[in-house]
Amino acid sequence: MSSKFNQRLPVQIDPIRLAVARQQLQGELEISRLKRLNELLTLPDGNVKVQLDFDVDVNKVHFVQGTLKAELSLCCQRCLQAMPWSLDVDVSLAFLTHEHQIDELVADYEPYLLETTPVVLSDIIEDEILLALPQVPMHDESNCHPAVPLKEFNSVDDLAEVNKSQNAESKTASKRDNPFDVLTSIKTDLKK
Repeated sequence: MSSKFNQRLPVQIDPIRLAVARQQLQGELEISRLKRLNELLTLPDGNVKVQLDFDVDVNKVHFVQGTLKAELSLCCQRCLQAMPWSLDVDVSLAFLTHEHQIDELVADYEPYLLETTPVVLSDIIEDEILLALPQVPMHDESNCHPAVPLKEFNSVDDLAEVNKSQNAESKTASKRDNPFDVLTSIKTDLKK
């Protein structure tokens, strides 16, 4: 690991000031500090390597560009086992102070509306990571071992039939175990 990532990242930043000063931030952020991300991981270990360059472009847009890299352990949605996933995200954000500026923004940047400053740096980093994650993380079929093998179902209709029978079983069970059945019988007895 190169020494440039050993620098300590600030907790809060003023993105506009950093852009005007053309500052660069490099360092590592502990994954365990990213609470929303941790909910999606099987193991919240390791660090995110952060490299961010703040600047102002010719249109006077205050922006940041850089990269975020990490090795994450996601939960495969097919077999529910840990799935290693390499994060390598390019960041390109324009810091805006008013919503009307979004319409004027060039396509090179994603808008980031500044509601207040300073901004918590880890929130920006975590937002970018969450946007980069796969919507439904899954191993390759050859590396995945689901509890119910996919090959047992020949078609979507077979899977639908299994789901229908499971739903029917759960409805039957819920009818038997309904605690309000006692109230229904009392109400019927009172009418007699």
